[in-house]
Amino acid sequence: MKQALFLFFVAAASAGCSETSPAGKRSAECYVRYLKPESQLSAEVVLREIPPGQSEPQPYTPPGGVRFGGSLMRELVLQGAPVYRLEQGGGYTPEHEFTWSDDQKQKHTIGMNLPAITAFTFSVAPLSRKKPATCTWTGAPLEKKEMLVFMWERTSDRKTVPMEILGTPGQQSIEFPAAQLAKLEAGDWKLYLVRKKTSDFEAQGFSARCTAEYYSDVDTLTVTDL
Repeated sequence: MKQALFLFFVAAASAGCSETSPAGKRSAECYVRYLKPESQLSAEVVLREIPPGQSEPQPYTPPGGVRFGGSLMRELVLQGAPVYRLEQGGGYTPEHEFTWSDDQKQKHTIGMNLPAITAFTFSVAPLSRKKPATCTWTGAPLEKKEMLVFMWERTSDRKTVPMEILGTPGQQSIEFPAAQLAKLEAGDWKLYLVRKKTSDFEAQGFSARCTAEYYSDVDTLTVTDL
């Protein structure tokens, strides 16, 4: 699992504030990824602003930096722009939060929520390339705009077959028709699920795009021609 979505909100410290920052329109791009097998979380955010009278966004560095879950993020400079990043191990918490204060000492928060998939199972074993099967997982049902990616990797040669599925809200199982399973050759396959969501939000001159991914544990499944 080499690469790295979720419900989020943007709020000001004062709920009654409705004025756009005099510094210009600002935006944030946030990303969180959790790898269950390694118990490793990575978080990243890039902040930009369009100064008054200009049309092109510029990097924005808030005084005091950016915090994730209360911890100060590292400030890196990549391709000439500041990027805030944090990596930490441990158990998974579905709620995530970035916070910073702007030049006017107004606090901004981007909050996120992405439920975990603690386990998954198929209705039959071994899987057949000629018969349908249902995958059910332990964890919250899918929410609006969420999707699952089934990442198959053949153990013999590490060939990968991703299957991306845009689910229905409330869905907690996926039915695989035989035609879909027929994409897998007979043999042993490693499988993990990636729960994903991307959301966009804009209000009071501030916009944000947030992406989250949760990588489940890995299981090994046998696929047959029977």
